[in-house]
Amino acid sequence: MAQELLRARLGLIQGVSDGLLKDLTDCLRATNPPVLNEREVNEILQAHAVTQDRTGRLVDMVRNKGDQASFIMISVLEQRDNLLARNLGLLTDCIEEARMNRWDRSSNP
Repeated sequence: MAQELLRARLGLIQGVSDGLLKDLTDCLRATNPPVLNEREVNEILQAHAVTQDRTGRLVDMVRNKGDQASFIMISVLEQRDNLLARNLGLLTDCIEEARMNRWDRSSNP
């Protein structure tokens, strides 16, 4: 999933509004266990003045936490802005299906 976030990074930077960014950070902080802690959310929201910079920092931070954190972010994005997720190819069902198809092809030469 981290690879999918990397692939969609530019589209996320261009497509995420300030309101959606705040929704994403709130949801990622509210998961159990939290994907982001309070300090990380403050770093994202206060360290950068431009929404695009904040979004890039969020994507990088979550991606560096691995596939599980990336999957959670993609799931939250899907719930909060399904159109953006769809346009970027970040629908969890489609990603899982593509991963299984790649796995099937690699295990059956």
